[in-house]
Amino acid sequence: MAAGIITCPSCSEKFKGKGQLVGKRIKCPFCTQPFVVPSAAKGVAAGAAMDDDDPNPYGITNLDIRPRCPHCANLMADEDAFICLYCGYNTLTRELGQTKKVVALSSSERLKHLMPGLIWAGVVILILIGMMFYCLQLQYMLSEKWANFFGHESLKMWFTLIALGLTWGIGYFAVKRLILEPRPEEKKKTEVKR
Repeated sequence: MAAGIITCPSCSEKFKGKGQLVGKRIKCPFCTQPFVVPSAAKGVAAGAAMDDDDPNPYGITNLDIRPRCPHCANLMADEDAFICLYCGYNTLTRELGQTKKVVALSSSERLKHLMPGLIWAGVVILILIGMMFYCLQLQYMLSEKWANFFGHESLKMWFTLIALGLTWGIGYFAVKRLILEPRPEEKKKTEVKR
């Protein structure tokens, strides 16, 4: 016979027992009180009746699988939403939304922020125009023998390499200021205490 679950009538503890114990006197392994093991038919019938009587033994009636915010457990707006409308939690960055009180920037403040970039962009243009003049026109303008040194090809090459290095560094700053970060930092609003 298969093993069955035996319940002690004294301490109500349950334990496994072999099928040949039905109708025999045994001691409970928990409280050591002797008792007679009830018949298997009665125990099996009672266990089956309990299982069949309640088709939903855990009380689950409706399972809600709509997406919920992991921070506040409220329902999300729809399945594709990633920011909770109740607490502002962003499920992509896993951060809470924050609000800042800032002051609007004036046009003069924006111009002050852009001015270094505009100046350095002008310097880059002047360097490029100067190098084109030096490489293409200066040799024809020099008439004295000692000044022909400046028209030598190796000197043109070195001046061009140095000018390109300067142009790269200055141009990077100008592009960063004018294109990548054209807006100055926001100023936080300071509250005046009265």
